[in-house]
Amino acid sequence: MNVEKIGCEKEVTRFSACLLFSANALARAITLIGDSEFGRFGLSYSHAYLLCEVVDQPGISPTQLSDTLYLTPSTITRLVEKLELKKLVRRESEGKKTLIFPTDEGEAIRPAIAEAWNRVGERYSKAIGEENVCQLTAQVFKAAQALEE
Repeated sequence: MNVEKIGCEKEVTRFSACLLFSANALARAITLIGDSEFGRFGLSYSHAYLLCEVVDQPGISPTQLSDTLYLTPSTITRLVEKLELKKLVRRESEGKKTLIFPTDEGEAIRPAIAEAWNRVGERYSKAIGEENVCQLTAQVFKAAQALEE
């Protein structure tokens, strides 16, 4: 594999200067951390985000979840279906609208999810520094918004 040096740090692949490559490498590393923390509950981090929104906003619509979580409606449907199977959320129809509510079990797991988010943040901060996490998060989200426009 071809390698080059970035600064005087360590050798990396020739693709490390490519945003697509680097963003995906970062996403994989972060996903591993999220999977290890939320896997304890049999959830992915996407399920945890969605469940938190439902607990915090009972009766939220799939469209609102899609907008808030930056996920497609079909992905929201799949996530909700899995959480329903786990008896963490339930859907109710009001005319043509579908609303999503937490179950008692879904509300009960919310504090454990918050603790998992804290552990995820601690792991990021330990690896790259708390200030760097905050700056990187802001930059990445801003870039994501700009690229969606």
